[in-house]
Amino acid sequence: MSNEDGLLPSVIEVAKVEDITPRMRRVTFAGRGVEVYASDPTRVPNIKLIFPRENGDLDLPVNTGGRRLEWPDPTLKAQVRTYTVRRLDPAASEMDIDFVRHGDEGLASAWAERARPGDRIAAAGGGGIVAPPADWYLIVGDETALPAIGRMLERLPEGARGTAVVEVADEGERQDLRSPADIEIRWVHRDGAPAGTTTHLADAATAVPIPDGELKRFAWVSAESATVLRMRRYLRNEAGFDRRSTLVIGYWRHGMTETGYGRTTDHDRDFTEHDA
Repeated sequence: MSNEDGLLPSVIEVAKVEDITPRMRRVTFAGRGVEVYASDPTRVPNIKLIFPRENGDLDLPVNTGGRRLEWPDPTLKAQVRTYTVRRLDPAASEMDIDFVRHGDEGLASAWAERARPGDRIAAAGGGGIVAPPADWYLIVGDETALPAIGRMLERLPEGARGTAVVEVADEGERQDLRSPADIEIRWVHRDGAPAGTTTHLADAATAVPIPDGELKRFAWVSAESATVLRMRRYLRNEAGFDRRSTLVIGYWRHGMTETGYGRTTDHDRDFTEHDA
């Protein structure tokens, strides 16, 4: 079926590849496929990407005329990964997606490592939850959450305050994060330790002073599973956050694929939290 009416899946083509830090690669997609994807503004901040199989074939699910896709070959779902749309410009039909560079470790990372202008993948869907209006924010994540954090910070309300705690490999992985809100950025470096093997991020996040009073507070946490589970306990049991004032979702679990993590624990979601 044609996607003339903005139906997915949409094949998107690489226009530019740029390393914004040594371990973060930004891929810019452009053209008709992005135009189709951007025709529905509800398809951000997250995007489900379909990557080619090992033989290079880009197989697609079938759209029968609505939002729901049919997957005739169930093995195709193993080619799907979820990412953040870092930038979407509907007028220019351009979209940026940032990939953490892991070399050949993982489906998406291996593709991004070799991505060149003209290469194609597909967009199968999108959506997700954005941070609600608040007076004070606590934002916590590792490099896998950094694209989402950067996008979120740019859209926080002017006059709000808060702290963002971000774990990266080392000082060279810091990015220039900007926000209309008054947000303090605290960088945490692993300095040689593998991702997901330390408590540095949670230690730094639980050390952030939480304001008292009548402020409307909101906490957003996305990182490795052990970190998000610890942060959920801390926010509820020690920091005094109401469940509906938090959104805590695991992006990955050490030693598991995204598909396996999602299948076994649904990314450690708690559906009593903010619009989860």
